[in-house]
Amino acid sequence: MEILGSVVGKIVELTMMPIAKQVGYLLFYKDNFEELEKQIEGLKTIKERIEQGVSAERKKVKEIHSDVLSWQKRVDETLEKVEKLYEEQLHHANLWCWKWSFPNLKSRHKLGRKARKMAFTIAGLKEKGRFDGGVGYDPPLVIPNVISATRGVETLDSRNMKKKEVMSSLSDPQVSKVGIYGWGGVGKTTLAKVIAKQVKNDKLFDVVAMTTISQTLDLKRVQDEIAYQLDFNLEEMTSVGRADRLCARIKKEKNILIILDDLWEKIDLEKLGIPSERDLKVGKSSLASLHVAFSQKNEIYQGCKLLLTSRHLDVLQKNDTQENFALEELNNAESWNLFEDMVGDAIKDANLQGIATQVVERCGGLPVMIVAIAKSLKYNKNIHYWKDALNNLKRVDGDKVGTVFSSFEFSYNRLKDDEMKKVFLLCGVHGPSMFFSDLLKYAIGLGVLKHTDTIEDARNRLYRIIDDLKASCLLLADDVIATDEIKMHDLVCEVAVSIASRHEYVFTSKERVQDWPSKDFLERCTYIILSQCFIQKLPDTLHCPNMKFFHLDSSNRTLEIPYSFLEGMRNLEALDLTGLNISSLSSISLVSLTKLKTLCLDQCTLNDMTGIGALINLEILSFIYSSMKEIPREMGKLTHLRMLDLRNSGIEIIPPNILPSLNKLEELYMGNASIKWEVESLTKQNKNASLAELGQLTRLTALQIQIREAWSLPSDIMFVKLERYYVVIGDKWDWSPSRGTTRLLKLKLDSNIHLEYGIKALIKRVEDLNLDEVKGISNVLFNLNSEGFPLLKHLHVQNNGEVQHIINTMARYETHVLFTKLETLLLYNLNNLVEICHGPIPVNSLGKLTVIKIKNCQQLVYLFSISMVKALSQLVEIKVSKCSSMKMIVFVENVDSDIAIDDKIEFYSMRSLSLCHLPVIEGFCSNELTASMTAKQNSLRTNVPISFFNGKLIEAL
Repeated sequence: MEILGSVVGKIVELTMMPIAKQVGYLLFYKDNFEELEKQIEGLKTIKERIEQGVSAERKKVKEIHSDVLSWQKRVDETLEKVEKLYEEQLHHANLWCWKWSFPNLKSRHKLGRKARKMAFTIAGLKEKGRFDGGVGYDPPLVIPNVISATRGVETLDSRNMKKKEVMSSLSDPQVSKVGIYGWGGVGKTTLAKVIAKQVKNDKLFDVVAMTTISQTLDLKRVQDEIAYQLDFNLEEMTSVGRADRLCARIKKEKNILIILDDLWEKIDLEKLGIPSERDLKVGKSSLASLHVAFSQKNEIYQGCKLLLTSRHLDVLQKNDTQENFALEELNNAESWNLFEDMVGDAIKDANLQGIATQVVERCGGLPVMIVAIAKSLKYNKNIHYWKDALNNLKRVDGDKVGTVFSSFEFSYNRLKDDEMKKVFLLCGVHGPSMFFSDLLKYAIGLGVLKHTDTIEDARNRLYRIIDDLKASCLLLADDVIATDEIKMHDLVCEVAVSIASRHEYVFTSKERVQDWPSKDFLERCTYIILSQCFIQKLPDTLHCPNMKFFHLDSSNRTLEIPYSFLEGMRNLEALDLTGLNISSLSSISLVSLTKLKTLCLDQCTLNDMTGIGALINLEILSFIYSSMKEIPREMGKLTHLRMLDLRNSGIEIIPPNILPSLNKLEELYMGNASIKWEVESLTKQNKNASLAELGQLTRLTALQIQIREAWSLPSDIMFVKLERYYVVIGDKWDWSPSRGTTRLLKLKLDSNIHLEYGIKALIKRVEDLNLDEVKGISNVLFNLNSEGFPLLKHLHVQNNGEVQHIINTMARYETHVLFTKLETLLLYNLNNLVEICHGPIPVNSLGKLTVIKIKNCQQLVYLFSISMVKALSQLVEIKVSKCSSMKMIVFVENVDSDIAIDDKIEFYSMRSLSLCHLPVIEGFCSNELTASMTAKQNSLRTNVPISFFNGKLIEAL
């Protein structure tokens, strides 16, 4: 009977509960709609706030996160459904009979159920509308590639033929130096870049590095550019040390092409750090051993080769090129085709075609002129505009150099605003290359950028102007964000200097200065730019009442500045004195420049800074690589200061309470400066500032800082407002350049990250994260950022005994898309790491990962699961070493039926595989599957055999 009663009771329960639920929709009809109304009000409030945030971010030229846009779409769709529900309620909730109405029970049951479900849906939307990481992000700057900007050139027969000839020469084992020569503007640089792209795609060379030499060789810049493209940093201070290290790094590359563009004289390769002639040749024994090791019969070891470009054949010959190729001007047909491709639909106007033909003829077959003129005419079909362009070219008939100048001056005159013209001339007088960070400092000091309230606003405006100048072919299309360098064609640079000299009264020199301009010119002069020039002696004074900007970077390091030299420039707004020995500011009458807004004393030997407090209008102050040890207390008077740059300086002491007095400071750069921070509570007689003072800089949005003693970091310090940061904490990490990122964080805490340091705001938006000995982390992903690190590009974790997984999706029921932008993953000395990824990976995760390096992870048995391999479509390099438990690279687990297992595993983009010191390695993958490395261009063979010997891989891909 008890059993029967229990069964009956259960039947009644199961029968009555659904009935009660359905009846509830009718009985609580009104309550359900009231709850719905309440949820709608809350949702609309959140919706309005999100819309305001989205609008604000878009005004800052930021991209909106996809989940925010998806949320907004779902909200709009849901509110539309709510409106329809209310309409349905209005028309169907009651039945009418004559003048009276009665509840429509059937409709009210249906409406009550819909209202309740809608309320639940809206409650869920409200919960998901909490975007703690913000609604927007800084997009990668879209910079037009120089090849795509001159895309028409690639299709021209003459250029294609020349490309094939040069590449054939580069593939010849007997040739180590190849040259290209021709007129300025004929397209040597463009051809070199096309070749660089092609040889990499064809796997002729593993690495290609390109740099511009120009008339005045900037040795340090050239070395840094090559090193950057080889993904390392030159930290040596001496030129010999830098050259030796660069040379050693280049020799490590199996196949490398170095392109030296725009040579004007013989280059000392040894001084530069490029392997000498004997190093460029490959011995027979090396080739034999490589042939055995790689077992690839058709592979040719290229070693290090050079491609040089110059205007003059004799310059190439002086540099011992073995084969040289002349690049001729375009013929009439190719000139017209290129112009037609660049100018677009405007050429279809019959009234313009006759003028267009003459314009193209005047360009003399020089692609750089054709493209520049076409870009200037592209969006204007006014016949008078085109005739003016033609007349501009006719004025210098018969003079090719003059024609080139005339064409670019025409492009300059058509720039849309005064800001662009001033930025162009600033770049030109410093050209053919300059750093973006320098340009920003000068532009702010000179007031070039109007209506920009913050430095970040000015930076964004300057990026936009540079993009516009590139679109006009007045600047070269290099990645400014990644390299911090702006480049200009040498011909365009000459045009800029010519315009600046004639119209803006600018005096510039990169050679030996012997004769100064006339008195009349100096009285009108606005800029004097003396960059890397030799000056024996400066005049006692220069009377320049209209001078706004003076820049002196002399190659004569013993040069002295006379006391009264600057007194005739009292209206200076920007001053850059680089590499000088300045005993005191008062000795050069610097303190009299009260209108000065930008002061750069980079690479200077500075002793007495007394008097700097007189520069009350100073907004930008820079001491990069200076030798000054102590910030003077007078600096606290610079209450208008917005940027202070102490990177790589000798600064050790910042007296207390100076930083808080700089209450308008927006950007503070102290990277690689050995500042001895005090702990605030130690004593009131502190000699140095404490890190707590940084918390009082309420306008700070950019920070570079290295804190070697992690214990000196206050537990309550917050960096919530930082948009750009490079923060290094701990004594483990060396200071090194960022890899094209604006938010970098390196931590060595030797303590629990969750309990002590207020840096979670930085971790949420970090792009480059490095962790060393950080406790309290077993699952990197969810311990640090449960949102999946949507912005992270580089992750480096080392020296941690607690980390078990980088990703553990089994730890949570719901997961975001993970590591959507991650490019490199480095894991070193993680003794407890058992899996990189534990559990299924959400779709679209890890899709941009290109490099993974694992070292000394003793518990790691395999690198990837088969499900993880499916996500790694962009993987280029794998390097695994000293992992004593590693048995295979890919483990084929028992997978669900929705994951298909083929008879091969494909790494479509793989170029490099290195497996070393793996004593128990059994094979590349389990389950007797074949590993297949398939390049997109099919230059790597499929099913490449992989050989192991004594635990070491002896074949590389």
